[in-house]
Amino acid sequence: MNIATIKEMIAQIKKDTGLQIIKGNTINPAPPLPYGVYNITSPYIKGRGQGAVVEYIEDDTAFQKRIEQYKYTISFSFYAEDVETTMEKAFQVHQWFLFLGQEFIEEKNIAIAMLGNIEDRTTFLVEHYEYKHGFDVQFRATNEQIRQLSEFIETINLGGL
Repeated sequence: MNIATIKEMIAQIKKDTGLQIIKGNTINPAPPLPYGVYNITSPYIKGRGQGAVVEYIEDDTAFQKRIEQYKYTISFSFYAEDVETTMEKAFQVHQWFLFLGQEFIEEKNIAIAMLGNIEDRTTFLVEHYEYKHGFDVQFRATNEQIRQLSEFIETINLGGL
């Protein structure tokens, strides 16, 4: 998971929709309504298998590269003074993932694995309601790890033919 890519995506959503989206679970004061909140609820969901391992030589140095695909989930919630506005803002960003943001997402070498339904997340707080609607997005990404091999054998003669 690349935090910088997620921050760039949030900035791009704001640029394209005009809606401010802040990181959730912080002690910072909330911006004026309406606004959105994002939380990385599952930072690493393991893919199938162990990933692919390849060895290669570059400038007479041997390397080993491991490539794996994994998923991560981001949850979005949108707050406003009334339930209609929360639905509207959630729908606006949901549509960004379906269409407006496709080019940005592809450029960042990630893919949407699942785009959840918009759900009512309104809560009752002591004497009033906190109106919110939201959805989850699951992304598929690739991780590469490279290490230099200390020793390698170029050829082995096993005899015979």
